Amino acid sequence: MTNSVTTVYLITSAFGAYILFRYMNIFFDRADVDNKIEFASYLLYYLTIDFLFLAFNNHLVNLISNLIMFFLLTFNYSAPLKRRLIATVSIYMILMTVETVVILTMQHFQISLLSEDSDFVLIAGFITIEIISYNVMLFLSNFKLLKNDNKSSLLHWFSIFLIPACTLVSALILIAKIDSDNLTVVIINIIILFLINIFVFYLYDELMKSYDEKMEKALLQQQNSSYLKQLEIINQSQENLREFRHDTKNHVLSLKALIENNGNNAAIDYLERIFNSVNFSDAYSKSGNLEIDSIVNYKLSQAVCCEIKTNIKINVPEKLNIMPFDLSVILGNLLDNAIEATCKCKDKFINLSVEFDRNVLYISISNSFDSKLNYSGCKLITDKDNKENHGIGLNSVQKSLEKYNGTMELHHMGNEFYTDVLIYNRVYE
Repeated sequence: MTNSVTTVYLITSAFGAYILFRYMNIFFDRADVDNKIEFASYLLYYLTIDFLFLAFNNHLVNLISNLIMFFLLTFNYSAPLKRRLIATVSIYMILMTVETVVILTMQHFQISLLSEDSDFVLIAGFITIEIISYNVMLFLSNFKLLKNDNKSSLLHWFSIFLIPACTLVSALILIAKIDSDNLTVVIINIIILFLINIFVFYLYDELMKSYDEKMEKALLQQQNSSYLKQLEIINQSQENLREFRHDTKNHVLSLKALIENNGNNAAIDYLERIFNSVNFSDAYSKSGNLEIDSIVNYKLSQAVCCEIKTNIKINVPEKLNIMPFDLSVILGNLLDNAIEATCKCKDKFINLSVEFDRNVLYISISNSFDSKLNYSGCKLITDKDNKENHGIGLNSVQKSLEKYNGTMELHHMGNEFYTDVLIYNRVYE
């Protein structure tokens, strides 16, 4: 290799290490990753692979070294051995397929990528392979986002692929004008193009992360509001009990007088008033489970303005092995949807059943609705105008359920909509 080819190879190889990092993100979660160790491992990969390629330039050595290094890089992430092996083989096959397609395409046009007599061919090949690998990675990343029900507009998809495509065209134009006088300038421009791609999509990733954090913050604020509502209910109940204990002697004397004067009906009415004074009317749920009681009481207190009739049945233990955040997402979103749908009807009712049996939590909600539903294929979608900012409730529920191998079934009959949820009472990693 000439110095110019070697320089471009080292640049594209660095970009390739970044592409490999992005491929790993498709297969693994980076939640508990040590960023410094991760960076050092990819740097070591880059140096090792480049040394072996430049020293030996042997296909078998390249194949074995890449597979070993890919597999070692998977240890940056928490995952079972099966996933590590699948990720290693899959990523390598994707990259090899791209390289093979580029070589065959160039040979089809009677250009030999393996010809060392042409710096242009080698440099063009290196850059084309990396940028196409980058595009494939972007496609798979966006496919993963789509699978996770993250909404992406057509403009978003177009921009994702337009940027690297323009980079490829620009790089090839620069390479076509390479000569001994402008070699340094061309290489600097190619480096800048690669850096632009990296930083653009780094910013994109950060924006997506910021969006996810914003959504999580909103859910936490909602959860805190429900806890505050439950605390208000508890405080009010305790205040009523304190007043009752303070007035117990007077209540007993009043009841004694009513009974002695054969005022049985009056005594019953008096007892009813005592019961109502102790029992706080806003407490729809009194199961003893703080998370469920707070969510149900908070959400159903919002249904009062719509004059919704409620029928509540809660039978759960005080403690569950389901994260409070996930309970808030699941139960909160389902009740939000039920309340919103019911408010549009004349006959307004919500029936809620939350029961625990044989280590399984069952949530069943039925509510009236206006019989108007929108489907995309077999999937229920929002009927609101701003579809990108709405309709995420059920998607959030589904994500939380997946942590517990839970299931959700939706169906309707006439003007009544049914939601049935099953959650196993243990956390799945």
